[in-house]
Amino acid sequence: MPFIQKDLPQYHYADDDGLIGLRGAMYYFQNIHTWHLHSVDKGNDVLPQKYEAGWIYTRYHVVLKQKMDYRGELTLRAWMEPYRQPVLVNENVEILQHGEIAACGKLESCVFSLARQRPLRLGAIDFPEDFAEDVPNDIPDFRGIEKTAEGTEERYIRTVRASDLDVNRHMNNLHYITMFQDALDSGFWREFSPKEMEICFMSQCREGEEISVRSKMTGDTIHFTALHRDGRIASVAEFRRQEGT
Repeated sequence: MPFIQKDLPQYHYADDDGLIGLRGAMYYFQNIHTWHLHSVDKGNDVLPQKYEAGWIYTRYHVVLKQKMDYRGELTLRAWMEPYRQPVLVNENVEILQHGEIAACGKLESCVFSLARQRPLRLGAIDFPEDFAEDVPNDIPDFRGIEKTAEGTEERYIRTVRASDLDVNRHMNNLHYITMFQDALDSGFWREFSPKEMEICFMSQCREGEEISVRSKMTGDTIHFTALHRDGRIASVAEFRRQEGT
């Protein structure tokens, strides 16, 4: 059975039209994943103290079926896929409102050693072996993103601040979304109105770092790259005007 949590639409997750879109859906994805892991005492409120570790997210894929309003509560459903390998795990997520799926997708994560600064196997935190479930669904898989800055144009420089940090002492993955969105103005986003987003995190951004935020447009897809000053890629993301384009 999927893990289910009820929630209310949150205005601070909304876009500038007052409705909750892709960015807000990402917050709910992280929320339900956190609650799901907390239900078996393996959340980020426990791992740092007990195992000197924490969950980090490596990829998100979010599809927006319809924006969320404030006329009804949200039902969040999550379940972890059967493990394909001992380090990376996928969580499937659905957000329902008014009896229909408003958003769905996947997030990929792993347990990360705070002391050694490297991924750990699930066994290192005594993760329950029967936690994963094979639930029939129509959630699209990760499509993959070209991991390059080739052809992109620098839009601005973003400095990582104290308010960006999470328990792993690097920039919270949700802050990458606003960092990329801030590369273009509100008029662009209102006209573009993305329905799908995928983001991949490749290296950590630390407090005080200056990150080059870059983008290029290809058809109905805008590709973003975040670069460290030494040229290493921190993250890549794609926002797509239509699902599956």
